[in-house]
Amino acid sequence: MQVSKLLRPISTQLPSFYISRSAPHSRVRNRIIGPPVNTALSHINTKAFSSVQMEFPPLHNSILCPALNLVPESAPPDLFASELSFFASHPWTASLLCASDAIPFLPSCRNPKSQAHDQLFGNTLNNPRGLRHLISYFRAPSFEVAKDPAHNITEITVLVSVGEGVSGYPGMVHGGIVAALLDESMGTIFDLNGTLGKEARAFKTHSVTGGIDVKYLKPVPTDSVVCITAVAEEIDGRKTKVRGEMKDKKGEVLATCSSQWVALKPSL
Repeated sequence: MQVSKLLRPISTQLPSFYISRSAPHSRVRNRIIGPPVNTALSHINTKAFSSVQMEFPPLHNSILCPALNLVPESAPPDLFASELSFFASHPWTASLLCASDAIPFLPSCRNPKSQAHDQLFGNTLNNPRGLRHLISYFRAPSFEVAKDPAHNITEITVLVSVGEGVSGYPGMVHGGIVAALLDESMGTIFDLNGTLGKEARAFKTHSVTGGIDVKYLKPVPTDSVVCITAVAEEIDGRKTKVRGEMKDKKGEVLATCSSQWVALKPSL
């Protein structure tokens, strides 16, 4: 499938189920996404996560998304086209990227700002035997909505080609790599929303994983392409509940996870 077809403008007129609707006023608290706040999140000790004690760079990321004019100067000129071409060559991933409301992008983890940033996914595992190719996309009814600060992006999808070099048992992806992929995919939600200047407090500063629970349902084969979906289910101030799911090309669920993320306090 031609790459140019994947970059065509998305429709501004889509079925109603694609359109984000505001929550009833009684359920809005700092722009909560979805149902009311889950009190199970209250056990997270947010005091333990403070940028007063940890050094982080300013919140401007290196996401690469030509459709939204996000093209960092440091990005290799053929990086996005190369990854897009790979997934366009597989019918099942091409069909996902060709959806009329899909906006593809490369997360910061595959376009490191420097040799100190995102080295696990951007360098160490970025090789023909590791995580060979990776691209993400999210859905929005229009480019304008995608860039609207009041419209939080609550779901993203990550497509990954995994090589034989990330195996544990022969032919199977190591469970730690599966967990890392799920964790990185969920973190991409914060990366994307922060880059686009979304208004929710959770996206105004760096967020870290406060806890993660992974369920391994089926072996993840090496030399395959997997699809990971991450969804921000609840935002309550600095705390966000996110879930993730990894599937194969047949749509079978290989692993799931639930997690809690905490936005760091600004440095004093």
